[in-house]
Amino acid sequence: MTASGTGDGQTADRAANGEPEERQRYRELLEELRTVLPGVQVLFAFLLTAPFSQRFNELDEFGRDLYGVALMGTALAAIILLSPASYHRIAPRRERAGRLRTAIRLMVAGMLVLASSMVIAVLTVIRFIFGPGVGIAVTTGLAAVVLMLWYIVPLLRRLNILGDDAAGFRTEER
Repeated sequence: MTASGTGDGQTADRAANGEPEERQRYRELLEELRTVLPGVQVLFAFLLTAPFSQRFNELDEFGRDLYGVALMGTALAAIILLSPASYHRIAPRRERAGRLRTAIRLMVAGMLVLASSMVIAVLTVIRFIFGPGVGIAVTTGLAAVVLMLWYIVPLLRRLNILGDDAAGFRTEER
């Protein structure tokens, strides 16, 4: 990842070639979505097939409720994360900056719903296998890690509270 936070190392080259910043950011957003969506699809597929497993009927009512929330949350995350593609195609072309802002907000919201669904799905499974106490402990830790890595660290970097070398890596422009 470059110091500019783009991750592809080509932003400076594209900017030098006169490509507008919004177009660059859109391409970066699309690449990020391409990495997230397969994981959402796999989780969704697993959740869709789980009720057909033999042991699914052993879940108590609360476990089935958790499962339902995880399933619906994953479906909602997929819808939100796929929305920027539709929005990009349908919204007026002249509103590129507005489309980009909306797409970024949708991705952040979709990742939040996805994180919640993942944590709830893990809670459902861990609670079923090891009991409620272990389930709550494990998923609380998992939620803290997701919150830290997906939201807190990036926000601290955005506010320039963490330096370039916060993770022990030097980030230099190429």
